[in-house]
Amino acid sequence: MPKNAKAIAGVLLIFILGAVTGALVTHMVHQRNFAAFMHGGPRMREEFIVTELNRELQLDDRQQGLIRGIVQETHAAIREMRGQMRPKVEILLEQGNHRISEILTPAQQEKFLKLTAERKAHRNREKHGPMPH
Repeated sequence: MPKNAKAIAGVLLIFILGAVTGALVTHMVHQRNFAAFMHGGPRMREEFIVTELNRELQLDDRQQGLIRGIVQETHAAIREMRGQMRPKVEILLEQGNHRISEILTPAQQEKFLKLTAERKAHRNREKHGPMPH
């Protein structure tokens, strides 16, 4: 093995470890930012959108303010639409669950009832937040 082969291998190893470390850190940061985005509430999500657009487009203060207003109005309209659609979606889910239940054995129906109740409770927690103790 040539003398400088060990040096080259060492440099390559350091480069590869650096790349892997960088990729892991980047992945962790993106996951943390995404989690904050999803769980931070509407205002945090709206601000995230404006911040990202500003980063990409170098918006001036006036543009940021106007875009912030547009994003807030759009999200409010989406929330209102979801509120109107939720009862219809719940009816469809109940109808589908009923049809599924009809083809199950009594033991399966019991398990299915528990599963659907857990899913419904989970949806309600997402909609209203955790129940106070």
